[in-house]
Amino acid sequence: MSKPVLQIFQIALVTLALVGSALCQFVHQAAPIPILSRTEVRDDHGQFALSYTTGDGQARSEHGALKQTPEGDYVLVQQGTVAYTSPEGIPVSLSYVADENGYRPEGTHIPQPPVPIH
Repeated sequence: MSKPVLQIFQIALVTLALVGSALCQFVHQAAPIPILSRTEVRDDHGQFALSYTTGDGQARSEHGALKQTPEGDYVLVQQGTVAYTSPEGIPVSLSYVADENGYRPEGTHIPQPPVPIH
């Protein structure tokens, strides 16, 4: 390549890099979502209660309490709810229990198995 063509190529390359960098910063700079309320309480045994609500409508509430099993062991039973708006604008609400029987979520957005025909 001749020297003028090489200089034009270098200038174009630097320009593209600067424009790309500026666009990336523009795309990735979203306004922070404010936390409107937040509570959290914990004890020395791992039991807890927490909740928060954000400015974009997200909400979460959860608590965990120790439960004694018939065998005399203790398990942390957690129950809670989560609510938000999907990218399609649909309100989503989820409630759940997590204990010695596993994680059991419930919500209208969760697919359900078909009802057996008798």
